[in-house]
Amino acid sequence: MTRYPIAPTPTLAQRALELRALPLDGARLVFFSGRALHYRFRLAPSEFGRIYTCELRLTPDARAPEMFVLDPDLKTLADEEALPHIYPSKGVGTKLCLWWPKQREWLPQMKLSETYIPWTSEWLWYFEDWLATGTWSGGGNHPRIRVTRWA
Repeated sequence: MTRYPIAPTPTLAQRALELRALPLDGARLVFFSGRALHYRFRLAPSEFGRIYTCELRLTPDARAPEMFVLDPDLKTLADEEALPHIYPSKGVGTKLCLWWPKQREWLPQMKLSETYIPWTSEWLWYFEDWLATGTWSGGGNHPRIRVTRWA
């Protein structure tokens, strides 16, 4: 059995080159002294869908990137109803749940242009469908957040 070496994790500079090549509307890339990279862009999940302002946040280690929808406010669009398939976050925007960590659907060696960006568009398409139907059809398995109670 042949073992192939694991590809190295791309650096923030390599990620920046990959993201700069994308023809996304309103795209802006911001470096934070080699400690972080934020990529802000606008995206519509379909020809007739809303335009969303999204931000992909990366760090130089192998931690998974984070994708936020900054505008419009998803909670407002949902009439303050609990949103499906998101992570709790503090600050501006809604943090999306794009893949299942237990299944290792994303690895640091994967291209963001082939994973996070299209997955965000797909998530937004299912979100708009959920707004219309009330049913989340995007699949996935998102565990409920446990509330710790002290005696």
